[in-house]
Amino acid sequence: MSPRESGSDPRTVVYNGVAVPTTSPEQNRDYWPEFEEGTSGALRRVVDRGDDVVVVGGGKGITTVVSARMARIEGSVTTYEANSEMIETLQHTLKVNQVSDTVTLHHAAIGPVSEQAIEMFGPSDGDQFTSADLPACDVLELDVEGSEVDILRNMDCRPRAIVVETHEPIGVPPEDVAEVLEEIGYEITNRTPAGLNNKLMVLTAVRKQNVEGE
Repeated sequence: MSPRESGSDPRTVVYNGVAVPTTSPEQNRDYWPEFEEGTSGALRRVVDRGDDVVVVGGGKGITTVVSARMARIEGSVTTYEANSEMIETLQHTLKVNQVSDTVTLHHAAIGPVSEQAIEMFGPSDGDQFTSADLPACDVLELDVEGSEVDILRNMDCRPRAIVVETHEPIGVPPEDVAEVLEEIGYEITNRTPAGLNNKLMVLTAVRKQNVEGE
């Protein structure tokens, strides 16, 4: 239940420099400077001004805001989020951080939705798209709680850079994701531990022709 539904005053929590309103504080804290640093840090490194960025698994909106700030007004961000309550949070996050004009939100899932994703974020009650429906972009970010390999194997777009949060605790180790990235023509340029107790891994990969300068 959101704060507005419960009748309590909405509050704002700051995650890695991104203000997220109408959010219950985690562990009674309102300030999380290193939240999603693996993914946010990777996006700050690879997104250039004017880039078109696609975010799959929008969540609270932290990485969408980071991407919009890096791409600036000349670029764009397209974000997919499957759960209606998370979409509502995302909309407020974009407004409060003043990036709504550069972001297009889709209430939709890309590829299969894992049971773990539903347990963590609620039901997938939006549209269902396939990986082939992903638009062309310069940078792709995936945080999809177990559907990483399926999306990468079946997508048609080939962005300049891909940032993926891998989820070994639910059966998708970084090695499996790295193997697929290599198969589709990417080189891993960075690996950063992430999540609670660093149990997850964020992989940054760049299309090989960009690495080789072809």
